Amino acid sequence: MDIRRVENRRRNLIPVIGLLGLSMLLVPTGCQKYAWAQANEEMRVLEMFYEDKELVVTPTRDPKPVSQVAENITVITAKEIRNLNAHTLADVLVTITGVQQDWRGGPGSLAFPGIQGSNPNQVLVLIDGVSQTSASSSFADVGAIPVQNVERVEIIKGPASTSWGSSLGGIINVITKSPEEEKAAAGMASASLGERFTGDYRGELTGTVGQFGYYLYGGKLHSDGLLPHNSVDTDRAYLKLTHQLPDGGDIRFSLGYSAGDRGDQMDPVARASYDNTFDNLLTTLSISLPLTERIDWDLSLRSQWLEYDQFRHAFDTGLVDASLLDDRSFGATTKLVWRTGDHSLTVGAEFDRGDFRLEQDVAGIGRSSVRSHIAKSAIFTNDTIVLGPLTITPGIRFDHTTTNGDFLSPSLGVTWGIGEHTVLRGAVARGFTVPPVTLTVGDGFALAPNPGLKMEKVLSWQAGFETSLLRYLWLKSTFFLHDVSDALVATPTDDGRVRYENQEKQRRQGVEVEVKTIPFLFTTLGVGYTFVDSTDRETHQRIPFAARQTVSAIIQFDDLKDTRANLAGRYIWWNADSSNQGRYSAMVWDLNAAQRIYRDERLQVELFLAVRNLFNGSQYVDTTLRNPGRWFEGGVRFDF
Repeated sequence: MDIRRVENRRRNLIPVIGLLGLSMLLVPTGCQKYAWAQANEEMRVLEMFYEDKELVVTPTRDPKPVSQVAENITVITAKEIRNLNAHTLADVLVTITGVQQDWRGGPGSLAFPGIQGSNPNQVLVLIDGVSQTSASSSFADVGAIPVQNVERVEIIKGPASTSWGSSLGGIINVITKSPEEEKAAAGMASASLGERFTGDYRGELTGTVGQFGYYLYGGKLHSDGLLPHNSVDTDRAYLKLTHQLPDGGDIRFSLGYSAGDRGDQMDPVARASYDNTFDNLLTTLSISLPLTERIDWDLSLRSQWLEYDQFRHAFDTGLVDASLLDDRSFGATTKLVWRTGDHSLTVGAEFDRGDFRLEQDVAGIGRSSVRSHIAKSAIFTNDTIVLGPLTITPGIRFDHTTTNGDFLSPSLGVTWGIGEHTVLRGAVARGFTVPPVTLTVGDGFALAPNPGLKMEKVLSWQAGFETSLLRYLWLKSTFFLHDVSDALVATPTDDGRVRYENQEKQRRQGVEVEVKTIPFLFTTLGVGYTFVDSTDRETHQRIPFAARQTVSAIIQFDDLKDTRANLAGRYIWWNADSSNQGRYSAMVWDLNAAQRIYRDERLQVELFLAVRNLFNGSQYVDTTLRNPGRWFEGGVRFDF
């Protein structure tokens, strides 16, 4: 691998923009918005606290009301994302109760989320049901995922292996926008500018003409770096096309591309700095057909290419080492959904294959090249049985992998509606996570291969309630117990390398509480708290670097006309060694405000302002990965 060639490579969107433009010429514009199947009963419970009455699809891979979901689920909508002035998915996830994220810098920086104390490599991140988690590393960089094209994010806290396979810690499912169905052409353009030339420039165009629809988005995020060696320069593009079939089915095609160059801060102790570049291309094609009045069939195909390069520079000697990861995958899912008076039964199968190439060049040691692949297949089924106020959701899935064996994931969920204001929830499930392929085959240098490595497993219990019985408050609480077995542990080898083994048994238990008020004088208050006790079940010692306490808070103002503002805060206490010199002295608060200055039938103009880390608080787990101090940004947004 030519390090200089890779390091100096310039990225641009010209090939992708050309492909998007060609698609727009070949396919008529316009569409019918994807029609989600209606559930048997309307969601009446807690309605005043759900601005978006759409159904959720992630728990069983078939739309259902939140009141019938046994899992602990959080939904955040496009409106909420806009109110946060979020740049990437990482900016959204830091506001979610129960989600812990190691914050590495400003907009677009590397970010890896955990859920209820889980490791980031145990969380499955999806875009429209397609995994963004690299098979070779088991990480998903949410700091590289844009949010302008996001309609909603559905987060399941706890294992969701019955529906999705490898997801011991939970699911983050990003659902992208569908074409606008009321107009032939509508869109948005925005630009923001902040300190250190931090700018976010976006545009989208969408519409419907006859049976065809389109959604097109493009954007650029740039920053000279809010911290030393923390610059970001990324480009994004996304296209979705749909066609409504005469019999009520539809065909959907999407293409997403993102690329960037980033500085990942400096390590003064190691006297080194780190840089990374990435390219990510995702395509999907799916068809949905009603076979009968009660049975629907769906087939989806997908492919993804991810290239990730990382470089380490020593302050004294220059470039020390470089690595190139080329990760390519393709897959297919088919499922049948049968709906009758009391049931909504889903039966499906899926297949995925991933091929990866890892090249490394380390000064003074040499070069290595590792190639491998993983193939995964699964069959799954689940049912939603509605018996008056009682909903029962049994499910089971069988997964086979070519690298780490097989796993059976059963689950059972129950919800009970008490009147129109309260829902009781309970769920038990087995789940798993497939180890990163590099731990199984090695990397040629530091990692010794372990071909006998097994999946990490979990048995999870959850119970909770959600109520608006108190006149002015919405309250949600969940108690959870996740018993993890065959957890991965790094052990040194005789030749100085590291080999991962399935050795630990862990327990993550705790409680999550959320409280939200109804609007009063156009103002809403919300607070969330999560306590997680992560321990080794054999030694009873606390798991290091696990998030123990998480607090989120928000104050929102919306006059329902022209003015919006919110003050959002976050705090995490990490169980980290004092030698890391982490700081947990204060919450980090972000202030966001927007004012509409012009509106007519065709155009709306809005000015917005954000003050990040308003009180200049420190909140980081490691002194080499500090959070930025107070900084400002503002911009203008046009909706037409």
